[in-house]
Order: sequence, then structure tokens, then C-alpha cells
Amino acid sequence: RAVITMSKEITRGPTPGPGRSAWVKYNGLVWTVGVPKGRAADADIATQTKITLASIDERLAQAGTSKERILEATVFITSFDDFKGMDDEWKAWLPEGIGASRATVGVASLANDDKVEIKVTCAAGLEE
Repeated sequence: RAVITMSKEITRGPTPGPGRSAWVKYNGLVWTVGVPKGRAADADIATQTKITLASIDERLAQAGTSKERILEATVFITSFDDFKGMDDEWKAWLPEGIGASRATVGVASLANDDKVEIKVTCAAGLEE
């Protein structure tokens, strides 16, 4: 039987701005948030979701893990009229057989007039 030792150190990724980290790793878990940074002003929800998910992929890779180890996600959208466009991209992003405990929350607005923001928790990489 393998013994797994959990790190008690908090590791923080690069800062995208004051008071924030691209990701945080602690005790075998990684947390991150993706936003559609660099999107065109008129980008639809599908495009914004693709950009957001690519950002999450990048951040998880920096933290030494990946979407295959996703545990939980919270998706924030500014209009439930956009749910299908977001959900289609979400389903296409995750490999077959990989699911997450996911909640989608409607919000009045997001920073930069974004239509979507996604927060995820993943198991850290196998080397943890």
C-alpha cells in the first residue's frame, strides 16, 4: 500500500495583478480561475468560453496538473440565454469519461464586461 505525503506548503503561481495568483496549490489540490483575457469586444459566449478554458489549461499546466484531474468547477455567466453556447464548449473541452462537479451561476456582471468566468479545483499532479 502506497503512502502519500501531502505538502503543507502553499505554492502560488505568477501574479496576474495585485492581490491575485494565477493558481494556488496546497495539500494536494490546485485552484485557479479562467477569464477570456484578450478577447474581441464582440466575442460571443462560445468564443469567450474557449479562451477561458485555454487559460485554465495553461494555468493548470503551470501548476503541474491538468483538466483530467478536475474535481469541481463553478461557471459564472451573465446571461442564461448563453448557457448552451458555454455548455457546448465545456463538454468539448473535457476528455470523454472526465466529468466534474459543476455549478453554473448567473451573475449581473463580470469584470471587463466578460460573459463568462470559470473557477476550478483540481487534484495536484501525481508527483504530489
